Amino acid sequence: MKINRIIEKACAGDAVTREECIALLSLDDASREAFAIRGAAAGIIRERNGNAGYIFGQIGLACSPCQANCSFCSFAKNYTQFRTMEIDKESLAEKTKEFTYNGDLYGLYLMTMHEYNMGHFLKSVEIAKASLNGPTKIFSNVGDTTYEEFLEMKAGGIDGVYHCWRLGEGKETTLSPEERKRTLYNARKAGLEVLDALEPIAAEHTPEEMTEHIFFSKEIETLQCGAMKRIAVPGTPFEGTPEISNFTLSKVAAAQVLTFASMRRMPIMGIHEPNIMGYMSGANMICAESGVNPRDVCKDTKANRGWNVARCRALLKEAGFRKIVLGDGSKVMI
Repeated sequence: MKINRIIEKACAGDAVTREECIALLSLDDASREAFAIRGAAAGIIRERNGNAGYIFGQIGLACSPCQANCSFCSFAKNYTQFRTMEIDKESLAEKTKEFTYNGDLYGLYLMTMHEYNMGHFLKSVEIAKASLNGPTKIFSNVGDTTYEEFLEMKAGGIDGVYHCWRLGEGKETTLSPEERKRTLYNARKAGLEVLDALEPIAAEHTPEEMTEHIFFSKEIETLQCGAMKRIAVPGTPFEGTPEISNFTLSKVAAAQVLTFASMRRMPIMGIHEPNIMGYMSGANMICAESGVNPRDVCKDTKANRGWNVARCRALLKEAGFRKIVLGDGSKVMI
């Protein structure tokens, strides 16, 4: 009865409390109630946007042994198998054209290191924008950044900022949780959209801990959120450790959607790694990837973990989405 009341509140657009979010996340994965929230979340997010999905892309621009030393990341200085490398402008233009050749991409993330050169990054933005086909938005995925630097990025043509206050921040990383949050506040102050996710989720993360992150995403009015599990990246301390199942991950995504349902604008919801259960439980966004990737040890993730746009489109169609949303808000049939 308690879970039914929470579902009814979310469907009516009423705010789910922290205690209720914790209750959703605490459900047994295979319980009747957990299946009920998955169905409700899928119904809510599809009703809000006419059963349309979103395709994003990400290009990893550069990597080097990273001082943040995140224990779940393939770039961490103590564990990385990568040497310093940077994509050349011809490859960036080619990858951008490859992602946007048919105009399907809603947004393109340009990802670089925690410590990065603003001039180089802005040049990459310029190259990517010149290579786009269609109304794709450009989002940065960079390290902690000041308000003034985000003003530079905005002037350089980016539409928004992907950044996360991550689970385990300050414990599994050398970074300050407050600085991570401040970066998102800086982006909002600069007039940019903010995008984030609940990540990297592992078995030790409690419903209470995840709830704090979900409500922070709600506070910053994130354009895009989602649920991402921690990958047991070879060479990192988590190599060989069990990952949470996609079944568990789908329940987390559903709890997020019900908690976000009272927001003025329902966030676009991703799930990573992409899986059909997630798209039947409230996720409606999928991301193609190319270049270096913090969850991969391959120099170009498209040869290993990364998906291409055609595969992303096919999974959305298999999950029952009938349209995709383009960067200008228009919709086309899948």
